[in-house]
Amino acid sequence: MALELADLRVFVTAASVGSLSAAARELRVAQPSVSERLRRLERLVGQPLLDRSSRGVSLTPAGERLLPHAERCLDLAGRALDIAREDDTQGTLHVTTHASYAPLAVPFVIGALQPLRYSVVVDDQHSQNALQRVAAGATDIAITLPMPHAHEVRLHTFRREPVTAVCHPDHPLAARPCDTAGLSGHPLAVNLWGSGAQLFHELLLDAPTRAHQLYRISSAETAADLARSGQAVAVLTRATVERDLAARTLVELDVSDMPEWHVTLMAAHHRERAAEPAIAAVINALGHSSPDPRHPLIALPACPTGETSQRTNVSA
Repeated sequence: MALELADLRVFVTAASVGSLSAAARELRVAQPSVSERLRRLERLVGQPLLDRSSRGVSLTPAGERLLPHAERCLDLAGRALDIAREDDTQGTLHVTTHASYAPLAVPFVIGALQPLRYSVVVDDQHSQNALQRVAAGATDIAITLPMPHAHEVRLHTFRREPVTAVCHPDHPLAARPCDTAGLSGHPLAVNLWGSGAQLFHELLLDAPTRAHQLYRISSAETAADLARSGQAVAVLTRATVERDLAARTLVELDVSDMPEWHVTLMAAHHRERAAEPAIAAVINALGHSSPDPRHPLIALPACPTGETSQRTNVSA
């Protein structure tokens, strides 16, 4: 029995959407066809890949092992077609990053690749998943938080982003300095990760902050939207709201006891692929940029395997 890409596509889709019926809708095929392709793939593997229940499907240990390689196979097949169809394109670079970092990462990567005529594909994953995809060869470059990673993965410092507090110009806090206790009296939309997150969280707990007014939000852009609408003060990376601050649609708060707080972003690639033209171009650009001094882009050696993120809530 031969392995078919269609079987892998059904498996990857079902794992992504969490149910066979949703996978059938996504792929625009009948659900019995989805079930049959999954059974066919499981017979080929020799064990179940998905646990079925009334609530949907979840990966078995075998499914978890297969998933990144299945994604890689589908990606390579797509690239092969792209290269065959477009004779003026050198190839495709697959970039994985959390949605909050995409506005920083994607323009930088595209700029680094311009001389090479590479197309770019971007997907959204939390940092841990992105690093696993790099190790498995399922993505080429990942922009992530620093955290434990496989030996096969090499990390470079991409950007160190300061964290700030912002609000709508008509917000009561906009016209006066405040401290963390003052912030805690208002709804807060917070990205609790980075070098000062733990201390800031402790200050909020000491205030104390009302639990129903603290929104722990993974997407920095969603936190910014809450500030734009006047529904909350947002605590997030400054780069997310630089245009708003310049246009005065948001204002930066002077929080007297705000801890020194940065979010460090890393560029990750597989060690054995460092010499590939597209990956080398991105990494070389890290060391040859002329950044705003507030946002250093500095190439550094890979993080040790034991390095941990200092986030205190949701994954990124």
